[in-house]
Amino acid sequence: MRIGVIHYRSTPPWSVQDLIRAIEELGHTPVYIRIQEMDAEIRDEEIRVYARKNPVELDSAIIRSLGLTPSLELFFKRIGVIEALEHHIPIINSSKSIIDTRDKWRSLLKLMINGVRVPTTIVTENPFVAKDFIEKTGKAVFKPLIGSLGLGSTLIEDPDIAYHISRSLLSLRLPSYFQEYIEKPGFDLRIFVVGGRVIGAMKRVISEGWKTNIAQGAHGIKITEKEYPDEFETAIKTAEILGLEYTGVDIIIDKKTGNHYVIEANAFPLWRGLKEATGIDPAKSIISYLIEKTRR
Repeated sequence: MRIGVIHYRSTPPWSVQDLIRAIEELGHTPVYIRIQEMDAEIRDEEIRVYARKNPVELDSAIIRSLGLTPSLELFFKRIGVIEALEHHIPIINSSKSIIDTRDKWRSLLKLMINGVRVPTTIVTENPFVAKDFIEKTGKAVFKPLIGSLGLGSTLIEDPDIAYHISRSLLSLRLPSYFQEYIEKPGFDLRIFVVGGRVIGAMKRVISEGWKTNIAQGAHGIKITEKEYPDEFETAIKTAEILGLEYTGVDIIIDKKTGNHYVIEANAFPLWRGLKEATGIDPAKSIISYLIEKTRR
C-alpha cells in the first residue's frame, strides 16, 4: 500500500519522519509530498491530481500541514486539491475538518453549539469591544485566530493594551480573538484521539509562566481514563463534532470550580511530548487506523 504524507517543508519535520517510520514498520510504502507542489485538474469529466506534473498514485494519505501562513487564496487552493484527492482515496484529516479547525473561533463555536463547554471568548474588529472585554473579565488571553504551539498567545490584564493590540490588528485588516483567562491547577490536559478512541493522554505541567504547551517548556505526565473520565469523554465528543479522525484535544480545568473546558482541537497535532510521557506510539496508531479505513 502506498501511503502519502503531505506537508509543506522541503525537509520532513520530526512528526512526518515518525509517520514514515511507522508506515515502513507496518510493511507499507511512504510517499512524501509537498502540498505546494500539488495541482488538480478537471478534464473529460474526470478529476486528476498531480505532484510536480506527475499523477499522484496513492492508496491513502495523511495531511500534516497546509503551510504556516498561506494567503486565503492559497489556503483554499490547497484545500481544493485535497478535496480532489479525497474523490479517489481515504484521507485523514478530511478537508472539511481542516477548514472547521483552522480557525479557532469557528471550532469553538461549533463545539459550544453541540454542548461542549468552552471558555468565554470574543472575536471582534472593534478595539473598544476588546478593551471592554478585559475590563469585564479582569484578565484574558489574546490568541492568533490561526496558530499553534502557543506561539503569539499573550496574557492581557490591561484594557488599554487590549485596545492597542486590536487597533493595530485592525490596521492590518485582521480581527482580534480574546479568551477569558481561567486559573489552572498548574497543568492542563492533552488527550489524543484516533478513530474515535483515546490512545493516550497526559497532564502538561507548567515549568514557569502560564503556558502549558510542551513547545513552550511544559513537561508531560501520563494520565488515565480512570483519573479523568469526564475529560476523556469530552475529548472523544470533541473529535466527533469536528470530524477529526486523529487529533490532540486540549482541555483546561478551572482551579476554582473544577469545571473543564475545551481550549482547542488540532487537525495537525504534534505528539513527541505525548510519546515521551506515555510510552505509546501515536504514529503507529494513526497509520494503523488509516490502513484499516483504506481496507474498508
